[in-house]
Amino acid sequence: MPKVKQFDRGQVLREAAHIFKQKGYNGTSIDDILKATGLSRSSLYDSFQDKHNLYLQALELYKQQENLNYQNVHQKELNGMEKIELVFREVVKHLIENPNDNGCLMVNAAAEMSKQCDKTSQVVCNNKEDVQKLFHTWIEDAQKRGLVKLEKPLEFYGQFLFNTLCGLKVLSQSGADKAELDNVVKVTLAALN
Repeated sequence: MPKVKQFDRGQVLREAAHIFKQKGYNGTSIDDILKATGLSRSSLYDSFQDKHNLYLQALELYKQQENLNYQNVHQKELNGMEKIELVFREVVKHLIENPNDNGCLMVNAAAEMSKQCDKTSQVVCNNKEDVQKLFHTWIEDAQKRGLVKLEKPLEFYGQFLFNTLCGLKVLSQSGADKAELDNVVKVTLAALN
């Protein structure tokens, strides 16, 4: 009789996402994954086939969790500018409160793996499109309320905000303190006025 798998798949994917975020795809060994997840080698291969498939599933779960955070902001009774500011302030808060957290798995995946793997590239691109659409919606709301004066096409601002958000995560990895990160947020928000 075959053994019943006794682990929480979501928890394994969260632990895998964490170790991939900390060490990168290429820097993460199978032994690192086994130690982080508590899986046996046979359970890893039986359940996820290989390291790369585990990585893709962990990246997809990470994307879903990040998008859920954005959707939670979207549901708040705030205007578009307040939602944009809240997202940026929450990211800065997370970066400062978690100095040993190696940035963002999605940003790291874009830098390390998207040119090497079409599937990784697709997840990264889908994430970019989802976040940019939300920013676009919030900027449009702010524009309708007269809170911003836009000189460029609306979609440019979604791209700009997404790029700045990713840049904040990279900047924090280079040792930027809260004041530096806050300055980037201030300039970003001012660019919309």
